[in-house]
Amino acid sequence: MKKIFTILLILGFAVTAVCADDFPTGKWLDENWNGIWEFEVGNSVKLLDTEGNLIYNFTKDKIQNFRIWPTEKGLSLSFYCPETARAYEFIKPITLSADLELVVNPDWTDEDYSTTIKFKR
Repeated sequence: MKKIFTILLILGFAVTAVCADDFPTGKWLDENWNGIWEFEVGNSVKLLDTEGNLIYNFTKDKIQNFRIWPTEKGLSLSFYCPETARAYEFIKPITLSADLELVVNPDWTDEDYSTTIKFKR
């Protein structure tokens, strides 16, 4: 049983590494702030309100240090936005759930915001 689990774990990391250039696309709800995080093809990231109105478009010219890479937790997408003075990290855990982990690190405090955002579609 241990061998099967180990093989499945290794296969999971291999699949994550192969897909490291493509973060999942779709929309995820941050229930704490009623915000919708939208990821599109080409690694476009937008923040919308629950009515679908654009709050912020994290375009390539507005962000720095954009990175997608496999970690021991799963596939991670991170970037820093000088205009919002925050670093963002989204993690797709190696689970069957489509939910993401969100960590926001504001420049003005050592206290990070961390939550699970729920997959919408």
